[in-house]
Amino acid sequence: MVVRRKTRRPAILWGLLAALPLLAQAQLPAWGDYPALPQPLAAARGLSNTNNANNINNASENADALRFLESLSDAQVRAWMKRQTDFSQTLISRINGRDALLARLRNLQAQDYSAGNLTEVRGRQFFVKPTGDGRPGLFMRNASTAGEKILMLAEVGRSISFFSPSPDGNHVAVGVLSTDGRRQHSLRIIKSADASVLKDDLGNIPVNAREVSWKADGSALFFPKSAGKADAENGTVWLHVLGTKSREDQALIGAGVSKNRKFAATDTITLKTAANSAFVLAEVRHGNAPDRSLYLVRQDQLKGAATAWQRLGSPTDKIKNDWLSGESLYLVSTKKKAAGAILKLDLKTPQLNTAKELFVANDEDVLELALAKNALYAHVAEAGFSKLMKIDLASNKKEEINLPYPGKISQLTADTENEGALFVLEAANAAPLSYRVLPAGEVKNVEVFRSPQIGFHRIATKHLTLTRPGTDKQLSMTLLYPQGMELDGSHACLLTIETGSGLAALASYDAKRLAWLEQDAVMAIVYVPDSTDVKRRSANDGLDEFLFAADYLVNEGYTSAKKLVVQESRASQRYLAMAISQRPQLLAAVQSSALLSEPLTTDKNKKTAQRGKNPASGAYPYQQLREASYPAMLLTARFGVGTAPVWMTAKFAARVQMLNADKSRPALFRTDFANSWKTDAMADQADAWSFFFWQTGRKGFSLRP
Repeated sequence: MVVRRKTRRPAILWGLLAALPLLAQAQLPAWGDYPALPQPLAAARGLSNTNNANNINNASENADALRFLESLSDAQVRAWMKRQTDFSQTLISRINGRDALLARLRNLQAQDYSAGNLTEVRGRQFFVKPTGDGRPGLFMRNASTAGEKILMLAEVGRSISFFSPSPDGNHVAVGVLSTDGRRQHSLRIIKSADASVLKDDLGNIPVNAREVSWKADGSALFFPKSAGKADAENGTVWLHVLGTKSREDQALIGAGVSKNRKFAATDTITLKTAANSAFVLAEVRHGNAPDRSLYLVRQDQLKGAATAWQRLGSPTDKIKNDWLSGESLYLVSTKKKAAGAILKLDLKTPQLNTAKELFVANDEDVLELALAKNALYAHVAEAGFSKLMKIDLASNKKEEINLPYPGKISQLTADTENEGALFVLEAANAAPLSYRVLPAGEVKNVEVFRSPQIGFHRIATKHLTLTRPGTDKQLSMTLLYPQGMELDGSHACLLTIETGSGLAALASYDAKRLAWLEQDAVMAIVYVPDSTDVKRRSANDGLDEFLFAADYLVNEGYTSAKKLVVQESRASQRYLAMAISQRPQLLAAVQSSALLSEPLTTDKNKKTAQRGKNPASGAYPYQQLREASYPAMLLTARFGVGTAPVWMTAKFAARVQMLNADKSRPALFRTDFANSWKTDAMADQADAWSFFFWQTGRKGFSLRP
């Protein structure tokens, strides 16, 4: 008898079917799966949330399968954005170490320090610093005795926007700005001797006002006042005599003041004076243009609206800054050389073509001047750091002052009645400290204010000057890392790009950096010169420098592609999307607050703008995304903030979610558009850095189940 074995096929089949969900679940990354695209919008374009890579890869610029995500008014799109935001927030909350990192950041933020607008007048030093309860206070310090007192403490809901001492130091004009959303800006006059407030309370100050000036004898001041709303950006300049009613003030210069001298409503006018000068200089900035016009008049010839202002210069003279002293006017002009030249004009014959050159910059940028009794001190920038030059007014002899360390001079001041100068120096790993240049050129720490260094003495610094192959363009790179760390490529490295002009291009102190460096991590700060010619500036500005800096860090062994992360600055959003699309395997993780990944169109003529476009290939970053291994991404977008709209980041994130071949690297998207997430600067920083530490394998930042 033949005995047949009982088949087990049905049992095996049912077992396999039962195991399929478990197998599918096992293939999902530890952080789960993305929220599904809104249906039926996705289905109408052939997207079913599975096998979409081919559909996306085959999409052309004229057939964008994700274009429906641009419809912010669609309820399904808004609901999808909310699900994406909630998903991202839930995932970030599961990162071990995130909450402790946030607590450390808040602690460091509370210890961060900067003194505002240090000014010295006749042996009195005026500056703003936070008090014990965090409110800003205006302080006065005796330079000889170091005695210090507070002249004004800002009330809750108000801040000190600026201050300007009178030439004799007996009074200080203080701008007080409301911080409660009302944007009210007023001017108070404080008596230095007893900190009393005069009854001269002046209102309707433009919110962008950052200084006022005084008559040489301190009896009156020149201040900007808006003719209409208190929060107007520009205004005319008025003369106010101390002790008089505001209705007695006289308009001197500005839009609508005189038929003989016309100005545009967009012109911003500042009057400049000096304690030792009988002149008043009117500096006119035309909208956002960098170059300005200059007008001059003697103080004893001021006649209200009938004042006969003499025009000294126009935007074609490319004047970047100007200072009065006695019967001389000192100028910084870029007419002959882009870096700038310091000129001296004798006001007895005020014609710019008669000005004498005192200093012509080579590779430096002239940023600021300070006039002392016998010398002129020039703050110039070179390769991302400050230099201080001394120019003797009698002999025109030039010498460079040796600074205590490479860094940024954030403030420079001098008194025309005294020798020497006072300046504040800071660096990426050094909190601001004040120093005095003595007449012989020595530098002394005078501690006008004491700022906490909070542990940066344990951080090593390495300054590098790099030249990109095939060009003569130099980049300045600062590496920060814990003392004793071996730079062997095994540590997470955060690359940030800083760009801009003037002081914005120099290394600034930020106490919060310590929270990153304490995790045995490296920070690389690259300073990319910003193009001053707006018309010639393109979206590619800085892209080659960014890629060169990233390659340099990897090739030189400071880090590796699996450890290199990038946090977007305002500048890098122009080219971060291009770097991701062109070199997807260069980075381990990125964070962006508003990617510019597609051309923008205007509502008026629908013509395509060139922002974000890659001229080499004719394609923009979003379109260039193909199935590949992309870095982990934390992409955020705030509604109505920045150049790029919310939908641009949403589409970029959705496309990467479909195309990323490395399923261990999430592409997270979040926005405040759907009111499901509210931004908090410190929380956002903790989110980004904990996300980076998780993706680079830092111990203590794993993902909780």
